[in-house]
Amino acid sequence: MLYLRYMLGILINLLYPASCQVCGIKTNRWNENICADCLKNMRKRLPPFCRKCGRQMPGNPGSENICADCRNSAVYFDRALSAFHYDDSLKELVHSFKYNKATCMAKEFSDLITAFMKQHGIDREIDLILPIPMHPARLFKREVNPSDILAKNIARKLSVRYSGAFLKKIKNTRAQSKLSRHERIKNIKGSFFLTRHGAIETRQKNILLVDDLFTTGSTVNECARVLKKAGSGRVNVITLARGDSLP
Repeated sequence: MLYLRYMLGILINLLYPASCQVCGIKTNRWNENICADCLKNMRKRLPPFCRKCGRQMPGNPGSENICADCRNSAVYFDRALSAFHYDDSLKELVHSFKYNKATCMAKEFSDLITAFMKQHGIDREIDLILPIPMHPARLFKREVNPSDILAKNIARKLSVRYSGAFLKKIKNTRAQSKLSRHERIKNIKGSFFLTRHGAIETRQKNILLVDDLFTTGSTVNECARVLKKAGSGRVNVITLARGDSLP
């Protein structure tokens, strides 16, 4: 069976050679969408991190500090981490993934996120994986929810239960990317809803929230607030990338 799959892969690669979504060169396998050189150029985030929101912090890798934003505001999630810095080639990839429906990269993104999770020990004691939901109107326009695609793949790789039906977005808010931190928090407040069945299924469960990008954390924090209010256990957050630098 494995031999047949291997031969099928070779045949597909001969007929429809894959190319790197960043530099355009042909890759070795039909389902390889990021070449080895471009993968090396993606900057993996390294500790120390803020032990709450995962912000890049100064100091030794073993340091466990809390950043000023987390000290001065209500943070409902227990821990958030992002696998890569949101810069250079990764920006193009994420933009294609989010807005151009380039779902071919979902497996590679999920593999990279899962490897990062295992490296930092946040792949353990997860009862349920939830994506950050989209409002139906925006989902209708975009057709795909990148967070949902990533969450499904990560759940499959970790053999953890997934649901995209528990957490709903009920307010079609303005795009967060154009707002200040304070405006983002105000914009997103009250926009998520946990279904009755979701409230039962998440009660006392350790939840992993999955999103593509972490900016101020206002979106994932609002989702965590809704979950904690309903009686969930720990709520951790993982995202593919985050755009920050040392404070």
